[in-house]
Order: sequence, then structure tokens, then C-alpha cells
Amino acid sequence: MASIVVAEDDTDIAELLATVLSNEGHSVRTASTGLDALALIADARPDLIILDHHMPGLSGLDVAARLRAEDPAGSTPVIMLSAAAPAAARGLVDVTISKPVRPKHLIEAARELLATRDAGEHASHDASTQLVDVGRLLAVSDYLTRPAQVAALDAFAEELTRLTGVPMAAITLVLNDSVVLAGSHGLPKWVREAGGVPVEWSPDTIVVSEDVPVLISDSSTSDDEYAGSPLFSISGIRSYASVPLNSAEGHVVGTLCVMDDEPGTCTEDTVQVLHSQRAPAVSLLSRAG
Repeated sequence: MASIVVAEDDTDIAELLATVLSNEGHSVRTASTGLDALALIADARPDLIILDHHMPGLSGLDVAARLRAEDPAGSTPVIMLSAAAPAAARGLVDVTISKPVRPKHLIEAARELLATRDAGEHASHDASTQLVDVGRLLAVSDYLTRPAQVAALDAFAEELTRLTGVPMAAITLVLNDSVVLAGSHGLPKWVREAGGVPVEWSPDTIVVSEDVPVLISDSSTSDDEYAGSPLFSISGIRSYASVPLNSAEGHVVGTLCVMDDEPGTCTEDTVQVLHSQRAPAVSLLSRAG
């Protein structure tokens, strides 16, 4: 049995998470704000911490940053729950889980992190592991070798900009070293002419490695890792949202993403619109010419 602190401001969700984890034999205490979570964590010294990102006062990201400042080694594993994972969370938490939360997913993540902690190992998630997964790369290669649907995919990207109200959009396929444009609208000319960007320049690395959406409201203030990359620094991208595209076998083969050079354009509503377009995007990628 483990001691777990759950920080979640929605009482119904907090009760659900507590019940699910208690049924697994864990002792669970809950907090409804970031400040309450910090006080409870200091008192309970839990084996695992679960943080909702959006909470009154201090956000889950703020709480995670304070915990990491106090414990740089990250000896207590942290799970973050969010409709769209903030890119900055990557260096502060062990696992991000998309909301709405699937109980089975949460239980499996908790079990893995607790087992790693009990073994005295530090849980870390290396994005490159998923990027070079052979099964995933074969699935991406299958899409890349199909007859091109460039015009249709470009039209789909243009429709994404209309649906989201964000001026730039792309459908990508992600290899181990590059993010390839399958279709796009409004992107900078140099990105279109290159056909994509290196993986280290794009937050899509997080989307693929963790199978979660990513939301950057303002790269100049919320995301140090990508603010200096050419995609952001040269093109002036400030706001970014991306969701995973999964093959029929479940591999994350690419993304739907939108971006803007104005901050604050991409929101959680943007992420929800992108989610609604995943199935038609995969269908279009799969269509033989």
C-alpha cells in the first residue's frame, strides 16, 4: 500500500480518483488548491503525487516546479493530469495523463512509478525511446510510402485553421529525426520548402513520445525548451497546440497541430477541436490514391 496525494479542484473528479486508487489498496488524501496540495505533501510525505494542472491559485505546474526546486532529484514521482499537457511539464513531472482520465491508465501509471520508486530507481521518460520504436517507425513509413494526397491534406489543414481560428496548421508524420509535413496551411515558407523540421525543434516530440496533446499558450513565458528553437525563434511562433494521430495498431505516427505568432491564440478549446478532427485526418492519410 502506498500513500498518495491527489490535488484536484473538481470534487467529483477528486472523489473518483480517490476511490479508484483506494480500491487498489492505497491510502489517498486530496487537496483542492495548489497551496493546499503543498501543505498536504509536506505533512503526508507521500509515495506518489497526482496534480491537476488547472487549479485555483497555484497551478499543477507551479506546484511541480516548487517540488522540483526542493527536491532536484525528483525522489517522489509526480503524475500531471491535463486536457493538454503544458510543454514545460516535461522536465518537472514523471508522467502526464490526458483528461478525461481513464482509470485503468492512471492505475497502470501509478503502479509503474511506485514499483520504480520502491526499486530505488529514478523514473525518467526518454522521448528518443518511443521515437525510435521499430513498430512505430514501420507504421510511419507505411503512411509515407502511400500515394500522395497533398492537395487534400493541404485543404484539410486549411479547414483546421477555420475550425480553430488559428492561422497556421499542419498534419505531420514523425520519424526518429524529423517532423515531416504531410499537409499544411499558412506555415512559414522556409518550413514548407524544407518539408518539415528536425524533431528537436518541435513540441511534437512530446506528443509522440508520451501520446498526449501539448498546449503552449505563450512560448516566451511558459516553455524554455522550445522558445529558443528555430521554429519558434526564427518564425516568431508564440502559441502552439498539437494532438497525436494514432494508427489502427495504436502507434503514434504523427500529429495535428496549429500555431500562431500571437500569444494566447491556442487554448484548451483549440485542443478539443483538434481531437475531433483526428479520425478524419487519419482516414485521409490512409487513403490510397
